[in-house]
Amino acid sequence: MVGSGAGNGGAPMTVRNYVLRALCEADRSALEPELHGIYLADGEVLFEPDYPADWVYFPDTAVLSVVTVMSDGRMVESDTVGYESVVGVLAALGSSISTNRTLVQIAGEASRVTASVLRRIANDSADFRRLLIRHSQANLAQAHQSVACNALHDVNQRLCRWLLMCQDRTAGDVVHLSQQYLATMVGVQRTTVNQALQRLALGGLISQGRRRIEILDRRQMEAQVCECYEAVRGNLERLIGTAPR
Repeated sequence: MVGSGAGNGGAPMTVRNYVLRALCEADRSALEPELHGIYLADGEVLFEPDYPADWVYFPDTAVLSVVTVMSDGRMVESDTVGYESVVGVLAALGSSISTNRTLVQIAGEASRVTASVLRRIANDSADFRRLLIRHSQANLAQAHQSVACNALHDVNQRLCRWLLMCQDRTAGDVVHLSQQYLATMVGVQRTTVNQALQRLALGGLISQGRRRIEILDRRQMEAQVCECYEAVRGNLERLIGTAPR
């Protein structure tokens, strides 16, 4: 299952996505004609468990969420991916199915390429393979950190972490997220998220409206966040050389 937005084949290569910016000239020449620009709508599902992963997505202004879906329909997020990385790589390289649901957390632009094309270019270029592997390692490291975070840190710390990560990837003070999305991200009930947001608002850290959270005091939010925020940033720095800010 893939996104339904219409692409415009041969779109100019974005300069915001870190993977595309890091391409060597030969890999850029091979990949650029195959890239399609696409607008991803809020809530759009890109991958479903047990379905073939036919596309690989390079977010630009969109922010994507990788979630695990339980048998009763409950979800918890393991990975947030924005312009710093890419989704669908491991399934594409292995010519296999997706094991998670990936959906659009925040609407925006992205580029995508078919899994078969990416696999062909990666087979021809050791540099491209190494770049994709480093980014996949960074995404997996975030997922592992999320497991520890959900088990060991309180909801306020986790909420601050996800809000800061979303702000990093949108490069603005306003994060357009519903309370239900935040509940999925943090792994708690919506009522629990609502109470935590109210505490942040009373402390002057945020203001909130319908599907809209404005970060008013980032410094104080960073003071309250758990260690996982910097751990994820540190892994990005080590593996891909930079992190979104």
